[in-house]
Amino acid sequence: MAQQEYNPLNDHVYMSSQMKLFFKKKLQEELERLNREDSFYPFPADFEEHQPQADPIDQSTIENLCQTHRAFYEHEKLLSRQIELALRRLASGNYGYCVITGEPIGVQRLMAAPYTPYCLDAQKNQEKLKRFSPLPNIITYQQQYA
Repeated sequence: MAQQEYNPLNDHVYMSSQMKLFFKKKLQEELERLNREDSFYPFPADFEEHQPQADPIDQSTIENLCQTHRAFYEHEKLLSRQIELALRRLASGNYGYCVITGEPIGVQRLMAAPYTPYCLDAQKNQEKLKRFSPLPNIITYQQQYA
């Protein structure tokens, strides 16, 4: 079966060699795309050190653009890091399995987010912990392996 025709949803063996190859290619392509786009959207150190504007509306527009740009840049960097971690899990043989529970993440979930380290239940628990924890710094998987 050719790589282009392969559909992991039709594979009856979870994390077969073909499935791993499919997700490796998908992750590498996404990382290459992010790295290409990173050169178009660099975040210069002096980006927020813009000149004050006389007009308060201009000033707030510039500040809003700076914040939006920073949020986009930080999101792209986080996504790159998540993909790199997923590629490491793939190389070590742990890809496709939740880093918390060890349960299979599931092909449909990996198709939607091939970099995810969590099964759906663990993801929900992580989100609950972040939302309801009185502690400001919850150690997550991403922080542990960053």
